[in-house]
Amino acid sequence: MDTMNIDEYMLLTLKNNMLLKDSVIDIATIMGHTSTHPISSHIFCLEFNFTQEDHDKILLKLNLLSDKKTLNLAEIRSELTKIVPEVSELPEAIFKGMLSIFLKQFAIPLTVPELN
Repeated sequence: MDTMNIDEYMLLTLKNNMLLKDSVIDIATIMGHTSTHPISSHIFCLEFNFTQEDHDKILLKLNLLSDKKTLNLAEIRSELTKIVPEVSELPEAIFKGMLSIFLKQFAIPLTVPELN
């Protein structure tokens, strides 16, 4: 029986993780997920390579921002970019999708006029 060295093991693990990620996104797509209308904040983060830590930072920041009750899209993007810089790279339609699913999924009481 052949033994696997650490490099081979790491490559196999990476390939399996990629397969798992693609499978989850495939299933979500069948269920109606798109990058502009995601069905889950976690699937959105998986698709755009945000970590669990990034997800939690976004969630926490949105909860903190909800104290203001109403903010525009630019203000929210600016605040989220400070904690997760990759947010600045998202096209506006995809950013709106991300924001919408976080607000909906976690019932965050923040009004964003551009989302209505």
